Amino acid sequence: MAAFFTTYGFLIVSMLLGAMLGLSLYLPLMTGQLSLASPGFYALGGYIAAILSTTVFQTTGGLFPLPLLLLEMIIAGAVSGLLGILVGIPALRLRGIYLAIATIAFVEILRVLSLNLDITGGAVGIFGIPQPFA
Repeated sequence: MAAFFTTYGFLIVSMLLGAMLGLSLYLPLMTGQLSLASPGFYALGGYIAAILSTTVFQTTGGLFPLPLLLLEMIIAGAVSGLLGILVGIPALRLRGIYLAIATIAFVEILRVLSLNLDITGGAVGIFGIPQPFA
């Protein structure tokens, strides 16, 4: 069983994350609203987890410890959720195309910030992110 997860662990995690992103785009569509902010929150959580694993929770070698990975996920989810509340409160008044435009603007702001801030590595990105499944 351990050999299976060492071989296919990254693929399984990537598949589950992609499925969650797809669901986060589909659920607002079921209500008749087009909210495109989900990829922004997805990227924000990924950047926060990467920054935490490379600067705060540095490990000396080997695999990244699972408890630290879970703590990173909780912190990244909490920060993304707080930003979601800050974006969601003004967006509650918007419907239809105006909601889509506002959420695209939010994602565009996050994209520009991630490409220009030093903490995110700019256009090059963050290097040395430890892998929990290798």
